[in-house]
Amino acid sequence: MQYHFPKIKNIDNGFLDAVGIDLGTTRCCAAVKRKNGIESIALENTGNRLLPSYVSFDEKHVKCGEIVINRMHFYAKSSVFDSKRIIGKLYKSIDADKSWQFSITHYFNRAKIGIISSDGETYKFPEEISAALLKHVKIKCEEIQGKELNETVITVPAMFDEIQNEATYAAALLAGWKEIHLLPEPVAAAFAYFIDKPIPSNSKLFLFDLGGGTLDICIFKITGEKLEIIGRSGDPYLGGRDFDNILIEYFREQLLSKYGVTVAENKKYKLMKECQEIKHNLSLRDDDK
Repeated sequence: MQYHFPKIKNIDNGFLDAVGIDLGTTRCCAAVKRKNGIESIALENTGNRLLPSYVSFDEKHVKCGEIVINRMHFYAKSSVFDSKRIIGKLYKSIDADKSWQFSITHYFNRAKIGIISSDGETYKFPEEISAALLKHVKIKCEEIQGKELNETVITVPAMFDEIQNEATYAAALLAGWKEIHLLPEPVAAAFAYFIDKPIPSNSKLFLFDLGGGTLDICIFKITGEKLEIIGRSGDPYLGGRDFDNILIEYFREQLLSKYGVTVAENKKYKLMKECQEIKHNLSLRDDDK
């Protein structure tokens, strides 16, 4: 499949209303065109531009992001995360994560997610979870732009199959988007990398994309201003979430063996959050010190 490198144009904000969305396994982010250029949007009420991909149904008003993580020890069975690892998959192909408090049930060949909502026991398709995140992003972008927005570009893993792409598209429709474009994440990364660099024509490019939930590896052939995927591979169960699980198990064992402390069920999400912060700090660490 071939893609053309986008032309950088100085278009007035009023003529370009498309929104770019990274619907991540662990976090979402979005960008819009402003008068001074492309700008990422503060999706959290705290001003944070990264929105944790967590959704809670404990109240009539669906909540997304950091507030869900902070309330997990009270409403774990009302909260859903990792929906990107479930969307578009057959029930039999889903590997349940031990940190999930929601259930996965069989609906013909598809999977539904069982939660305890404000209306009691409820079952939702993975598309509905992703739709809640995409709707939250839509609302925040419209607040910034001061107008209704209907067009979006959503990045998806290169290893997503047609059914997973269709499910992501359906989630965007449920969220209220009307014109939807899906773009493979490695292609989006290549576009971003060359946005301020010369494009090396007649060359090959190897891209390694390790995200929160998936690993994508792509080999591109660049000819003129065209980019073609000539090889791709990946692992849908290798990413930041898996590193989290390794840290969680390590510290759970350390707390038990060294201090005789057993992590209570309502405390395990606090441990998960601490492990994520440790991972982020390790990523930013200066090895010279």
